[in-house]
Amino acid sequence: MSRISYVMPTRNRDDIIGESIDAVFKQTEKDWELIIVDDHSDKEDKTIEVIKSFNDRRIKYYQLTDENGMNTSAARNFGNMMATSEIIGVIDSDDICYPFRTEKTLEAMESGADVVYGEIDLWDSESGEVRRRDGKDYARKHDPSIYQTMNYIPHSTVAYKRKLALLFPYNSFFRRCQDWDLFLRITKSGYKFHYIDDCLVKYRLHPGRISKSTDLKLDYIEIIKNGYRILNNK
Repeated sequence: MSRISYVMPTRNRDDIIGESIDAVFKQTEKDWELIIVDDHSDKEDKTIEVIKSFNDRRIKYYQLTDENGMNTSAARNFGNMMATSEIIGVIDSDDICYPFRTEKTLEAMESGADVVYGEIDLWDSESGEVRRRDGKDYARKHDPSIYQTMNYIPHSTVAYKRKLALLFPYNSFFRRCQDWDLFLRITKSGYKFHYIDDCLVKYRLHPGRISKSTDLKLDYIEIIKNGYRILNNK
């Protein structure tokens, strides 16, 4: 059993997924497995060929079927079920993990944390520019009262215990905000969050990316926040 299972959903990313996989190979901690779940890529996509080029048994590749659902949440839930480690790390197929991410994550988990996260650097892959985030949604030590109104946890830096993945699957009803919904539910249940005060991931900026809560429609945000309030009143 590996010390950590990284779960990477992907769709039509054969042009860039190799960089994200390579970043896992460059981790200072080598005891990992990487579970890649292909969420209905086009027939022309060559992700499987990219994966085969690494020729490493620590990579496990699955193609999501219609029976298992469709979208990133379904892919994450499937990958989490396939994971063999007691710790699952979130990883996206367009981001780059810094080499120390796994080592620092496991150290934080050993302190008794249930969920670990850090900060991200914003990366313009075309220009090569890397810069720190600014604005009010920066990552910080977990505060449930603030988190109800602001999603400051960068999902691509998160790791959590596998038992939480099974108790609290991602809600595939949402196209966006799945992570916020998930961590609100985990927060409500009293699990321990640990903030690593460091950038763990280079977050690739590109037009097709769906992530920033400030870009979301109000109905998504209100459904999630109201759902948390209902849970909070029980």
